[in-house]
Amino acid sequence: MKKLISFCSLILVCSAASAQTGIAFFKGSWKELLEEARLQHRMIFVDVYTEWCGPCKYMDREVFTDPGVARKYADQFIAYKLDAEKGEGVTLARKYNVGAYPTFLFLNSDGYLVHKAVGEREKMPFTQLADVAVQAGADRNNPGNLEKMFNEGNREPGFLRNYLSRLAAADLDNSEVLDAYFAAIPAQVLNNDSTLLFLARQVNGTRSATLMYLMDHYHLLSDASKAQVTGRLFEKLVRKGAGTAFTDRRLVEYNALLAFGKQLYGLNAGQYKFLNRLDLLYSTLVRDYSLLKKAGYTMTEKAFSVSIDSIRREDKRRYDKIMQPFLSGEQDSTKMPGFAEERKIVAQIYSREISDQLYTAAHAFAQLPASEKQALADALQWARRCNELMPEIKGLADLIQELEKKKDNKRQ
Repeated sequence: MKKLISFCSLILVCSAASAQTGIAFFKGSWKELLEEARLQHRMIFVDVYTEWCGPCKYMDREVFTDPGVARKYADQFIAYKLDAEKGEGVTLARKYNVGAYPTFLFLNSDGYLVHKAVGEREKMPFTQLADVAVQAGADRNNPGNLEKMFNEGNREPGFLRNYLSRLAAADLDNSEVLDAYFAAIPAQVLNNDSTLLFLARQVNGTRSATLMYLMDHYHLLSDASKAQVTGRLFEKLVRKGAGTAFTDRRLVEYNALLAFGKQLYGLNAGQYKFLNRLDLLYSTLVRDYSLLKKAGYTMTEKAFSVSIDSIRREDKRRYDKIMQPFLSGEQDSTKMPGFAEERKIVAQIYSREISDQLYTAAHAFAQLPASEKQALADALQWARRCNELMPEIKGLADLIQELEKKKDNKRQ
């Protein structure tokens, strides 16, 4: 009888195993996950996602469900799913500097990050990613091991430089480590071009004493050194840092970062355009009408000068270029989920680009007082041009009506 029971139990276990057609994700809190990893002495794989993320849904549907992928990850990791916009996922996504989805995190059994990868992958590359992560876990210089050594008190300059380079490669916040390195720099070399350049290359967050020093002494850098870090500093401190500070309404921090961003050497047209958009959003919030008008007119100057016919021709040119691989047979549209909807969007790329600028400025100008007759009249023209290009924009009809009333002084 015991043999029969054992045999039946074996059948049930095998049946359950054969029914497993995808990655089995651990259910529980982050704390419970870490406890389980320590108990099993196993690495952790974390899929950081959001509910609205299309590539995340693709991974769920096409990759995580593959039996081969599931076996590979079951052999190597405890798997966990983390919504970056809910619960403890918000704090953890910030901790690991997650800014795109999906992001895949690999932690050692002590909970230290050893590898990070961003973006969807097909089955084979995703399977290979597991091997890369395991190899990273075995590297004594992985971020997790270095974090542990740092937490245990290692402040040797060579170690800190190595740790900083590893954090930069993993795109992680390095503020604490950078400040430790900054504190150890001898005063006589602190303002050397090479020293300031190194600090500028390492700044990866906005909450560090090092950043404040760099901002105050940026002018000491040579133009050649400034040119090397303009792109990096703009992305880290303006596009991400100032953008996040504005969203969180940390306006004192926002103003400091934006002022520094405008001083950066050799900014390109796209970067100036982004700065101007921030000016428009900020001036709307704080009701700085002078800045609002300046930013709005700058935003629409080129956009409104392009004729409707030119916009339609550019729409077609871009559409034809994007669709060419599908028309020639190089790519198969039937294998792309949602291709029909994407095709509709692609057909009006330039129209959307122009309309976004015109609508954003017109919507901001609607805040101006009725005494600003000319500005309101201009905003009305921008909104009407949007209506010609993209009449389906939500709230556009209401915006036009609001501008008409205010321009004619029918509503105070």
